[in-house]
Amino acid sequence: MESINRRHHDIQEIFKEGRATDGFLRVAAPMVRYSKLEFRRLLKKHGVQLRFTPMIISDSFIRSEKARQNEFTTAPDDDPVIAQFAAKDAQEFVNSAKLIYPYVDGIDLNCGCPQSWAIAKGYGCGLLKQPELVKDIVRTVRRTVNEKFSISLKIRLLQHESSKTTVDFARQLQMCGADFLSLHGRTMWQKTSEPLNIPAIRDVKAALSIPLIANGSVRTWKQACELHEQTRADGIMVARGLLSNPALFNPQYQEATSTPMQCVQDWLDIAAEAGDNIHFLCFHHHLTFMFGPTLKRKLRLEFNSFTSKEQIFDFFEENYNIKPNVYMGTPSPPNTICNYDHFEPSVTKFNNVEDATTWNSNSNGKFFNEFTEDLESDEDCELGNSFFAEI
Repeated sequence: MESINRRHHDIQEIFKEGRATDGFLRVAAPMVRYSKLEFRRLLKKHGVQLRFTPMIISDSFIRSEKARQNEFTTAPDDDPVIAQFAAKDAQEFVNSAKLIYPYVDGIDLNCGCPQSWAIAKGYGCGLLKQPELVKDIVRTVRRTVNEKFSISLKIRLLQHESSKTTVDFARQLQMCGADFLSLHGRTMWQKTSEPLNIPAIRDVKAALSIPLIANGSVRTWKQACELHEQTRADGIMVARGLLSNPALFNPQYQEATSTPMQCVQDWLDIAAEAGDNIHFLCFHHHLTFMFGPTLKRKLRLEFNSFTSKEQIFDFFEENYNIKPNVYMGTPSPPNTICNYDHFEPSVTKFNNVEDATTWNSNSNGKFFNEFTEDLESDEDCELGNSFFAEI
């Protein structure tokens, strides 16, 4: 473990670099449970230029040291990265920003999760019903943190029929100090089976002087390029597509229809090197997304029965002649010590992460046990429910 002295990346320069390469920035969405440090490393290796943490509940992050250690890990090579939080008032978001400021390049407010549990708690799309509150949150944190520290929001369309209200809202967020916005091209009531509202995304982009990232329904490199051409968005954000193929944005594999074997090899290497820093379920589930669809039934059933990394490594060596290029005993790359001693929020501390409003990233957790939703509802935060025994 080592300390960090992060030089915050200039978010506008990052967008310029993205536009200079492909015409748009290649972005990995915040995915509950799955946007962990090790997966962010894999995505960076395969061409993703900006990565988000999983959504973190501000309340628990502020109140519980265990929550902070459980929900966020980083390392010197983990950049640029944006921390996304679910917060429902300005002070929560400000405190989260102050705590995590030394370790990330910006902070993002989740206004896009449409699940009922999030809305009931005042998070996600629940904030879109309170635009004045959202603007106050952005103004307050902009006054508080360094101007080079990025502040952004992930939002959805406010209306399906007209883009006007979304355009007006986006302009107001820009005036309040947002550095960029991510826009999912559906309303909170629409399912992923419904098409994106491309004209609305295009209207919002045309109305802003800050960058706009477009999000929704991208599963391939070709679809990413098409969404950029249709909307002229400054960035294209992908969630499920990157789970299925983390090399989706890699120029070497733009014609690939499934995860390249080299990407699987890289994930095995990362997991072996990470040791206990990556939980077995997380490691296994990523391979299920990446490799599961190509397995025949017999091999799939065998793969789903595994309970250790060693079994998985043996499986790939026996069936595909690939194995980690590092030994399990190899020291893992140094992670950053996130001690948060630089800021002490004036709130009541809990001694146990379970006492706070949070979930455990290595189990189904409080929220995901209590609130279950249709997995087809959205790409924003339902991925935490995507644990399954068989594809």
